[in-house]
Amino acid sequence: MKRLNYEPVYDITAEAGIRVRAKTLEELFCSALLATFNEITDIDKVEEKESYEISARNELPFLLADIINEALVLHETKKFVASGCEVLELKENEVRVRLKGERYDPRRHPPKLVIKAATYHRLKIEKKDGYYEAEVIFDI
Repeated sequence: MKRLNYEPVYDITAEAGIRVRAKTLEELFCSALLATFNEITDIDKVEEKESYEISARNELPFLLADIINEALVLHETKKFVASGCEVLELKENEVRVRLKGERYDPRRHPPKLVIKAATYHRLKIEKKDGYYEAEVIFDI
């Protein structure tokens, strides 16, 4: 079972979101990406059969929403769901990650939310008590 340190945020009308905590920015990015996929389906049922690299360029905190949106494009175009993540490169204004998972199969991957996009609404990354915390709101 994957150990995700996140909580869903549902206190927004017609939207949903996630709040993620991690010790490093790299871990925060992967946790946010996997939490996003876990809101789409139960990622414990997703096998790491194939991988894709995605990247985004922007400044923080927008970089986080942008890489999530790249992952959502991958989900829409390739029907891919991820259960593994590795940050390959993280610079001040750029991130490149490898997502590991498989093609979405609704018989094995029970559907949860249909996420259209990560938004900039209430988007934040903060360092608190030695941890990074991020909040991302989705358009559903």
